[in-house]
Amino acid sequence: MIILALVSPSGGAGRTSLSIAVANHLCMLGRNVVLVQADPANNIEFQLGYTAATAHGLGQVILQGAEHLPNSLKTTDAGFQLLPFGQLSIAQQLAVDRALMERPERLAELLRHPAIKDNAVVVIDLPRWPAPWCLKTMAMSDLNLVTLVPDSASILGIDAMLPHLLKSRGASYFLMNRFDSAKVLHLDLWTLCKMKLSHRLLPFYLHEDQALSESMAAGLPLADYAPRSQLVDDQQKLCNWIDSEIG
Repeated sequence: MIILALVSPSGGAGRTSLSIAVANHLCMLGRNVVLVQADPANNIEFQLGYTAATAHGLGQVILQGAEHLPNSLKTTDAGFQLLPFGQLSIAQQLAVDRALMERPERLAELLRHPAIKDNAVVVIDLPRWPAPWCLKTMAMSDLNLVTLVPDSASILGIDAMLPHLLKSRGASYFLMNRFDSAKVLHLDLWTLCKMKLSHRLLPFYLHEDQALSESMAAGLPLADYAPRSQLVDDQQKLCNWIDSEIG
């Protein structure tokens, strides 16, 4: 099993939509993919075009035990498996956070369940840093992908994350999302990130593309809604790199 964790230092960095794209493209490359929403915002099903969020998901599995996992997994039209977060009250969300802090091995036990095959690539959409999910997941992930956007909040968040990423089990890389090379500010922030991160900043980026929000509103994957868009090409390039990186 290979665990790929997606995290961001700020909200609105496109992490969830990118998680879906990665799961979709890796599935097209022949990988057995499980997409896990570890973010209580629980909007991944909406972006996939489902009309309603599933009541039972990862949160309940953490609280009730891994034996409940098979009933929470669903197979998407794209062919990958999805484990949504589920609908939890605030008290239940706090209980999940506490359970992870007290017994971080719960998440590892869950991923070792027979319902998740040994050759699976598990893509985990994490909440915004710093959340209990982040450190516990990166402690066992094989590859961490940090999504940035070209604004000051995202760039300033790098300094707080970097020491923890360097201590994590897997390799960590940063990816610039929603980038417009025609904007001087974006180019300046790219240069600043390159100075901070060196080789950890991937040498390619994801373009800003209006078709992404349109595809989410239509409940369709971007690759189906606008197959010739620049962003689809960017995502394919990223997933080819991920496929090569994880071997």
